[in-house]
Amino acid sequence: MRSDGTRVGLWQPVSSGRHAFGVRARQAEPGETVEAMCGAEVDTDELQRVAEEIDWIMKQTCMDCWRLLKEQQQQAQQQQS
Repeated sequence: MRSDGTRVGLWQPVSSGRHAFGVRARQAEPGETVEAMCGAEVDTDELQRVAEEIDWIMKQTCMDCWRLLKEQQQQAQQQQS
């Protein structure tokens, strides 16, 4: 979950790499722009397409998305302690 309460719904390879997106991104209307965890903006048409296997191999994971998710996980674990 992001600091703004957004839950991660999916990782998806898009033109700028593999990004993490919130649950609401799946429900966005065609032609809308959605924001990845890191703030990268992507058109829903690109986000909601079925990625080819090669996209998962060739696109680099967004390390900002990765870092943000790791920090959130650590915070959640600390709150449970």
